[in-house]
Amino acid sequence: MALTLGGGACLALGTGACSDDGETGGSGATSGPGGSQGSTGTTGTGAGSGTGAGTATGTSSGSGGAGGGTSASGATTTGTGGSGAGEPTACDASAAPDVGKLALAPVVTGVDKLTYAAQPKGSDDWYLVQQTGQIRVFSGGALRPGVFLDVSSEIRLQSGAFDDERGLISIAFPSDYETSGKFYIMLTPTTGTNMNRDTVLEFKRSAGDPYVADPTPTKTILRLDSSQVNHNGGHVVFGPDGMLYVGTGDGGGSCNNDKQGAPQDPSSPFGKILRLDPNAPEPYAAAGNPFPGDGARTWHYGLRNPYRFGFDRATGDLYIGDVGQDSYEEVDYVPAGVSGLNFGWAKFEGDHEDTCRGRTLREGSTHTRPIVDMDRRASATGPFRDYKSVIGGFVYRGAEVPQLKGVYLFGDYTGGRMGALVQCGDKTSPLTIILKNPDPNTPNAPAFARQGGLPTFEGLTAIVEDNAGELYFVANRNSLVKIVPGT
Repeated sequence: MALTLGGGACLALGTGACSDDGETGGSGATSGPGGSQGSTGTTGTGAGSGTGAGTATGTSSGSGGAGGGTSASGATTTGTGGSGAGEPTACDASAAPDVGKLALAPVVTGVDKLTYAAQPKGSDDWYLVQQTGQIRVFSGGALRPGVFLDVSSEIRLQSGAFDDERGLISIAFPSDYETSGKFYIMLTPTTGTNMNRDTVLEFKRSAGDPYVADPTPTKTILRLDSSQVNHNGGHVVFGPDGMLYVGTGDGGGSCNNDKQGAPQDPSSPFGKILRLDPNAPEPYAAAGNPFPGDGARTWHYGLRNPYRFGFDRATGDLYIGDVGQDSYEEVDYVPAGVSGLNFGWAKFEGDHEDTCRGRTLREGSTHTRPIVDMDRRASATGPFRDYKSVIGGFVYRGAEVPQLKGVYLFGDYTGGRMGALVQCGDKTSPLTIILKNPDPNTPNAPAFARQGGLPTFEGLTAIVEDNAGELYFVANRNSLVKIVPGT
């Protein structure tokens, strides 16, 4: 089921201007990772080459049932069906989750241009991804000297009116990292021959020092054609099946103008969740993907910019935060094992048809509706009206904050509120709204209190989990903070 909410949409990585992706004029607001750009209505400078045409015949695995209701935020609920494998028996979507008192505690602070953090399996170390091209290691309570990996020679970020969305965005470790030493990064170079080509590279840990990587990649797993400077996707993560999942943007520009039609074409890698096997022959398509031929890497399609997505470690279900253009943000849900879903862009933005005129769905396909649909138009009055770029999160499966057990959290790069819900098969609970910072005017509202001298919680570039299932925020472009019980 989908929650329809009031609210506005764009995403870059800093404090620049962002409005309507060039479709109409705008007054400008801070943008975030992967959304609209340009308060003057201009688009990026990256040159785009054509995407591959194709008529792949793979069928979408539909989601069945629908539900309805009204959330605690005044949102209406519609929805997509399907049941999650291995879903906890205690799952209850009949009411908005009671999240209790929550707080944020500092883990790492003072890391410039921080965009992401991850732990290898079995390790307490955090690998901290800086957009400028460095990866640092936080181990034993301190930042290690030097860098683990440095690809900054390919990255010179823009500043000023446009908040650059490119650079180094994420890292992923396979389950055998301890023995194989392999890891994967996704970046968009801003200089050189690969400028504006969204790229996934395989590297190896060096033989001499486990906290230093060999500087030369061992494989290029994915390198897209050059495109605009926004909507770069950027997330790589290993799924429960051991395959590498990659989120790619639609190519940028207004209403998918740069790679028009690519998100609806399974044979194009733009606007997708790709499912790859780094140990397979090129092009590294994983066995069991739903589309043949040139679409063999595609797992899901019809996305605008799936900047952050994640799997529920208990059920295998997939949650996708897909950044909207000017009107709606969305969170999508996929039951474990389901493939080939069409999330509708550019025919649909969120659950709304024809915000981009003249776009069509792939012939024979069905639009999979989001479970959360957030109105962020200028006229919006709902709790997410200040959203610019949705940040998809995780279902909490840790032990330290028991009231969050089974609760999915999402947020926004700049928006002042986060959302919490419970997904039980095809049923989505009403939302609980959580303030990023306590408001003295509403002292009883759910909010994240701050511990350890943390500043105001503003920018959010990722929600991440550790090996125990505890959740953390990459906050304010310089800190990793942990969700802990409040008082």
